[in-house]
Amino acid sequence: MRITTTSQSAVSSIRKICLIIVLTGNLFYAFNVAASIEVVDDSGLSVVLKQPARRIVSLAPHATELLFAAGAGQQVVGVVDFSDYPESAKSITSVGGYQSLDYEKIISLQPDLIVAWKSGNPAGSIEKLKKMGIPVFITEARMLDDIPGLLMRIGGLTDTQKQAQKVIDQYNKHLSLLRQQNKNKKKVSVFYQIWQQPLMTVNSEHLINKIITLCGGVNIFADMAMLSGAVGMEDILIQNPDVIMINGKEKRFKDWGSAWGQWKQLKAVQEKQIFKVNPDTMSRHSPRILQGADEVCGILDSVR
Repeated sequence: MRITTTSQSAVSSIRKICLIIVLTGNLFYAFNVAASIEVVDDSGLSVVLKQPARRIVSLAPHATELLFAAGAGQQVVGVVDFSDYPESAKSITSVGGYQSLDYEKIISLQPDLIVAWKSGNPAGSIEKLKKMGIPVFITEARMLDDIPGLLMRIGGLTDTQKQAQKVIDQYNKHLSLLRQQNKNKKKVSVFYQIWQQPLMTVNSEHLINKIITLCGGVNIFADMAMLSGAVGMEDILIQNPDVIMINGKEKRFKDWGSAWGQWKQLKAVQEKQIFKVNPDTMSRHSPRILQGADEVCGILDSVR
């Protein structure tokens, strides 16, 4: 018999089933039922565990944040570089970069679950880990409403649904407030820069675009074919955005921001509407992404 764990009620049902079976004397079968956990990841594949994960390796900074937010931080034994939130994540063993994994290190940590990133980790790396017999849960949030589901499924895999639900409730309340505050606001055209050479941005399918839209912004490259990709300066000049947002911290913002000074025909340059946005909160698919939304909405309000 297989039990699919997707919610707190499902866990409760499992416990009730176990009690009934124990009373009938079939204790061994009861433990098999209780230990069967199955969730579907963002690639559409089932991830099955015999028991809640206790040794987890995260292959993306946002995955690390999701695990901690869901209440499973103490079960994380390995992370990739730049997993710097929360503070305690910095002391966890590194297994390399999210595109350059150290397989020997991962195996040495004896993980019973790996949480990966579909569009960030190389597909070959994920398949290699699966062939080693390690269950892999793949994340790929494309909508702001995807975050709560990720938290609950991770909570199901780690037996931390109660903590996950608390964070979900806070997240949903915050998101609902942002939607209410920003509906019907004047539209502001935006170029969102994620790289300098070549100039790169995101399309309508990217979670960053969902934040821009939430705040009443209009991504000038929403119809670009790729999730993220290079664009030409001539196209930016034609679109002439009201605002340029740079996905980068102080040094990157200083370097990239100064490069826009030569394009004085752009409205955003003329009116000094070039802004820095924290990449950690905008680019990581975790509950903190609403902090990024707060920042973007504040920028667009200042422009209005």
